[in-house]
Amino acid sequence: MNENDVVIKILVDNKAEDGLLKEHGFSAWIEAYGRKILFDTGQGNALAKNSEFLKCDLSLADILILSHGHYDHTGGMAYVLKQNPDIKIFCHPKIGTIRYSIREGANPKDISMPEEIRSVFFGLSAGQIKQIDKPESISGNIGLSGFIPRKDPLEDTGGPFFLDPAGKQPDIIEDDMALWINSDNGLIIITGCCHSGLINTIEYILKISGQKKIHAVIGGFHLANASALRLEATCEALQKWNAEQIIACHCTGDEAAAFLRKKIGTKVIQGYAGMEWNNE
Repeated sequence: MNENDVVIKILVDNKAEDGLLKEHGFSAWIEAYGRKILFDTGQGNALAKNSEFLKCDLSLADILILSHGHYDHTGGMAYVLKQNPDIKIFCHPKIGTIRYSIREGANPKDISMPEEIRSVFFGLSAGQIKQIDKPESISGNIGLSGFIPRKDPLEDTGGPFFLDPAGKQPDIIEDDMALWINSDNGLIIITGCCHSGLINTIEYILKISGQKKIHAVIGGFHLANASALRLEATCEALQKWNAEQIIACHCTGDEAAAFLRKKIGTKVIQGYAGMEWNNE
């Protein structure tokens, strides 16, 4: 592997190739510029089998990045720490927030970091956890967004998210953040759920990275509940930026992914656990 190569393997996703487990969640293994990074951990049921099957040795990871504090991105953390007890963890300070999804006709659902994971996480030493709310450089070519400003009027968090079970305090999911890698072919942006909005996320990363070319956007885009206007605006933005590859995973939504594919074409690819991507 050339030192400038970037390899990304999707470990956990709502879809999976034969032989792998699928679950509502996301996790990706990233090798870039000599770093081995685990991005999110899924719910915790699929990570062990899938990482072993795909020959991703979690004990060799330098960094664990938690994109936000929902259960389907943090649930596998105990397994990661068992394999790699001293791994450095990057996350937003609000990652431990208690939060709920409240859908019409259903009881409030706690979608926070699971309690058993929370007790492990908050038992770690302060030196093991790097809390960031502003852009942070991991290395010269790899960075984290920190909090992503919400500027686009059409974008929202993508669901009925609240800080209380009564549904009176909306949750803007302040801890949502994305990873960017500056490759020879342009920016590679990895999102967990993109609760900040895909347009907001990409515009902010273009600003803080100082780059102009987008090679790939990979991850969950949380467009399943997006309005037709928002989907159209998202397509227009991706076309304006001339994003070369768009790999839709996890919470993007099948209909939304099909819409993007119809409008943008073969640049839009369905992600799945077991997919391996590189920046060639």
